[in-house]
Amino acid sequence: MVTRDILDTLFGCVEFSAENGFAERFINICTAENIPLWDMHRLGEKMTAKTTIGGYKMIRSPAKRSSMRVRLLKKIGLPFYINRHIKRKSLLAGIALIAVLLVILSGRVWVVEVSTDGNLSTQEIIEAFESAGLEIGKKISTLDITKIENEAVLKLENVSWAAINFKGCVAQIKAREIEKKPEIETHSGFSNIIASKDGQVEILEVYRGSAAIIHGQTVTKGDLIISGVSESKTQISLFTDADGYVVAKTNIEVETTTPKKVTVLVPKHKKIWSFYFLGMEIFPARQEEGICYEHRRRLVINGRTLPFGINYRLYTQFEEKEKTISSDEARLMAINDFALESYNKTLHAQIIDQKVEIEETEDVFTVRGNFFCYENIGEHADFDVEEVITDSAE
Repeated sequence: MVTRDILDTLFGCVEFSAENGFAERFINICTAENIPLWDMHRLGEKMTAKTTIGGYKMIRSPAKRSSMRVRLLKKIGLPFYINRHIKRKSLLAGIALIAVLLVILSGRVWVVEVSTDGNLSTQEIIEAFESAGLEIGKKISTLDITKIENEAVLKLENVSWAAINFKGCVAQIKAREIEKKPEIETHSGFSNIIASKDGQVEILEVYRGSAAIIHGQTVTKGDLIISGVSESKTQISLFTDADGYVVAKTNIEVETTTPKKVTVLVPKHKKIWSFYFLGMEIFPARQEEGICYEHRRRLVINGRTLPFGINYRLYTQFEEKEKTISSDEARLMAINDFALESYNKTLHAQIIDQKVEIEETEDVFTVRGNFFCYENIGEHADFDVEEVITDSAE
């Protein structure tokens, strides 16, 4: 059954007070004129009651005839709420528009979230799934989830498995990284150890094979140091994958040239703003030339990023200009260039002595350096057993 409170809320009612007259006569006249009254309470000469909206409009005559003074206490129900806000047309229109949008967009993708293990790139995963068809604003019911998952995994080299789960309008992507096995350096077949560069051998340790030189001997690039071929006491050739540790005293030469006239890039910037709504740009500006930096500012509610916000693009173009720098600046640049070049060339060497000189001319700075180092110069060189046997026979 529909209760009195529900009826009061749906159709509206009025609570009023009446005093200073004949209450019984007032109630009798209201009953005779079909004016409904309920929830009546009396405190001395004052009474309170409720009636319908139409009944309150008719209550003045019974009150006058019974010498009662009626005063409105409360308006109850939906009709009064609508009447109070009916003049705010823009508010009502906005509420209606939001309701329509929520109904239309409730079955679409609003947000894409990614959870991964390992060191996978979240942005790369999102881009792969977008290109496979999982785009913000698309209807969830039209998405082929299995096809999207398979295509996205094929585009991601370091992903072994990925899946999409929907929680309302949020697409949650879970991805698993491929377990990479460590690479083990091996030498298959037979090989010699040869010199990778010129030097004087200071340390020679043979692990497999036989030494082809002696300690302190000078070698040139390509010379045999440890042979993978040896002979047994019965003069039978034995073949192996030669291995050992060879350290030689070497000389590394480094030379850099830095001009006093340099070409500098002068940047020019242009900013462009646009609005973002469910994967679409509203009022997008035309594309500009140059390097583009894009930043997206999204609406965040309760820690969750929503697909609404502003896009900011910064286009940068560079113009080349020739500039003559001072002698001190050119000297500093030359030293920096030389330091970087020498670092790269001596990275795997132990420097024991060095000589550096700087030469200045009208147009350039030249820095030359000789580094005396200890280096591991041994490297593997494979050989064919048949060729060795043929050479021995000849």
